[in-house]
Amino acid sequence: MARVTPPTHHLDASDRPALRRHFLALGHDDRRLRFGSALQDGAILDYIDRIDFERDEVFGVRDDELELLGVVHVAFATGSAELGLSVTQGQRGKGIGGALFERAIVRLRNLGVESVFVHCLAENQAMLHLAKKNGMRVAYEGSETAAHQQLAPATPATLLTEWAFDQHADAVQAVRENKLLARRFFMLFK
Repeated sequence: MARVTPPTHHLDASDRPALRRHFLALGHDDRRLRFGSALQDGAILDYIDRIDFERDEVFGVRDDELELLGVVHVAFATGSAELGLSVTQGQRGKGIGGALFERAIVRLRNLGVESVFVHCLAENQAMLHLAKKNGMRVAYEGSETAAHQQLAPATPATLLTEWAFDQHADAVQAVRENKLLARRFFMLFK
């Protein structure tokens, strides 16, 4: 049976509360794998507050209650970008990480970014699997790894793909928001 690709939503500064809930829900080991160390709550909140939505790109996959199940933060450097990805426990293995990775790469190509990299702990097998699956070259550096990939330029197909990603996410978001509004409305009359 074919797997349905989860819609990937482009996040902005208004999504900081949802980002806080997502990252603070990560357990000790998940925080260590995502950030390279098990950050305390205060450090995670500082990280979220420092995300520059005008410069960086952030994408997320939401559930029916509009909570974030997975997030990819695309941080830009000169001519390249770094990906940081997390998926909540219990939601892994459902294509969320792959959808976020693909969405980030398409966006980077369309922006004309030349290369992308991932820096993670060598034990982060999920991230390394995604990196290798997407054609990144992985170099092991002791307890850490660096994965790198040169990106092809944008094409009409990547531009259309990005448009389709956005349309899909917007449509799903509208349905979910209307469903939540209807539920709240009917709760008033119970």
